[in-house]
Amino acid sequence: MKVIAIFVVVIAIYVLAYLYYGKRILSEKIVRASADRETPAIAKFDGVDYVPANRYVLFGHHFASIAGAGPIVGPAIAMAYGWFLPLAWVLFGNVFIGAVHDYLSMMASVRYGGISIVSISENLMGRTARYLFLIYVLFTLILVYAAFGSIAARLFASNPSVATISILFMPIALLTGILMYRLGLSLKAVTVVAAALVVIAYIYAYNVGTFFGPFDAKLSPAEGGWVAYQRWVIILGIYAILAASLPVWYLLQPRDYINAYLLWFSLGLAVVSVALLGLRDLQAPAYTSFAPKIIAGVETPFWPAIPLIIACGSLSGFHSLVASGTTSKQLANELDALMVGYGGMLTEGALSSFAVIVPISLAWQAEELVQIGVLEQGETLLDKSAVQRYVIGYGYMVGSVFSNLGVSFEASYKFFSIMAALVLSMYILTTLDTSTRLARFAWQELFDWMRARNETAYSIITNKWVASFIVVLAGSFLAYPVLNFGTPEQPKWQAAYNVVWPAFAGANQMLAAIALMTSSLWVYMILKVRGALSALIMVPSVALWFTVTAALVWWLWKVFPVYLEKSPLQAYGAGFMVFFTLVLSLLLMVLFVVALMRARAVAK
Repeated sequence: MKVIAIFVVVIAIYVLAYLYYGKRILSEKIVRASADRETPAIAKFDGVDYVPANRYVLFGHHFASIAGAGPIVGPAIAMAYGWFLPLAWVLFGNVFIGAVHDYLSMMASVRYGGISIVSISENLMGRTARYLFLIYVLFTLILVYAAFGSIAARLFASNPSVATISILFMPIALLTGILMYRLGLSLKAVTVVAAALVVIAYIYAYNVGTFFGPFDAKLSPAEGGWVAYQRWVIILGIYAILAASLPVWYLLQPRDYINAYLLWFSLGLAVVSVALLGLRDLQAPAYTSFAPKIIAGVETPFWPAIPLIIACGSLSGFHSLVASGTTSKQLANELDALMVGYGGMLTEGALSSFAVIVPISLAWQAEELVQIGVLEQGETLLDKSAVQRYVIGYGYMVGSVFSNLGVSFEASYKFFSIMAALVLSMYILTTLDTSTRLARFAWQELFDWMRARNETAYSIITNKWVASFIVVLAGSFLAYPVLNFGTPEQPKWQAAYNVVWPAFAGANQMLAAIALMTSSLWVYMILKVRGALSALIMVPSVALWFTVTAALVWWLWKVFPVYLEKSPLQAYGAGFMVFFTLVLSLLLMVLFVVALMRARAVAK
């Protein structure tokens, strides 16, 4: 199939979805958003969490926070099915589940004064639902931190230039926040200064490289890489605690704003490259098998296992926590939610389509990559790791465009493959700090019952630094080990995310189902929306719940025994969380059905 056909189909679906499903149905008919209502960012302004933001700044923060590595790593793994099934899942999930889930979670939070989707569940399903939801969310966020922390540590250990520029982003972000919120510089001026510093940092990192070179000089290359991995797990933990505990304007929001430009630039390059290479044929097969061996070497059926692979890009429960946990507290106008919430999820889907699925399909077995030694003769990108598939595919696609303009393919490939790795690291770091902040909120809410009984104990256990440390410690415990999937004589080292990823993905997708069910109750019970409009939200939420439940049961039945033999520590940690989330999700489904039946009885 020609690339241009994919390009036209994806763009057409997203434009129609945004204008008709998003704007006319969700915003105008269901939520009835209005610029006249005062948002929590204004009504509860405190300069820390409740801060009204320019909608473009907020879009950047929200998009960078929700994207993470999920819409890149997940679709890259799913290419084992061929390109058609992952693309179909991304598009279907975006329009009918993911973007709806994100928008409604955000707007429900706005209407409830900026509280999280977890607290909203209490208003709709009772106090028990809230505490079950909180425990579920806390477990999910720990898995999020473990998966993305492990990926980031592996990426930094294997690509020192990316680690260097990622660290240099931090002081640039601090300066941006000071210029924007303390010195009052205009947004345009701040953007120009930040962009110039990022370019300088990129050039420096591109030419200098490692942070730990002098310390690792006596280690073998393989040993040095894994020592660096373990160091990065610790360093990233320190960063996450700081970023999650400082005021949102100090580091989180300005860094996400800077990141957004880099992410948009990379996505823009991908979209333009897809258009310019439109007459080329996709080299990857459209379909390989319904059940290739993906997770732990076990045959992995597309249904129901796809939610364990494509964790984001199509839909993500983590988004409901971002939308209702941080973004809703910064929304200056209800009408901005359509662009930020619904549009943000469609943008993430475009990232999966144009920056992951299409580039990998183009570079599948490219002769140019063989000539420069990236691929062996007869090798395909399916023989590479998920991160490598994305980095190589993106570098190949954009590099091919520039080589057509007279630039050396090898030079352009190197430049843009490193940029792809940098973009991935920016997504990951944003997810780390945001997930830690959200987990801190969940931890603090979980102990609100203690406040009336023992104020001192409550203030200690819910202290923002204590809460952040506990979350990071638990996530780092799962992310830290280096796993040997080989033998003592011939070790085959792998980072912890190889075990944690499916568990995180399943918990994340189940969270999406529960959050969407909560939102559908809000629409039915509070907004009084009935009939087909209500069914548009409720039916996908229940269908998703059944799909993810089946996937998690399959994981415990087929995958857990394999991991238990290879890596008992990771297997028991991830397995316990998967089992516990299944139990919690079953209890929450019961509460959902009870609340729905009561609402229908009242409606009659």
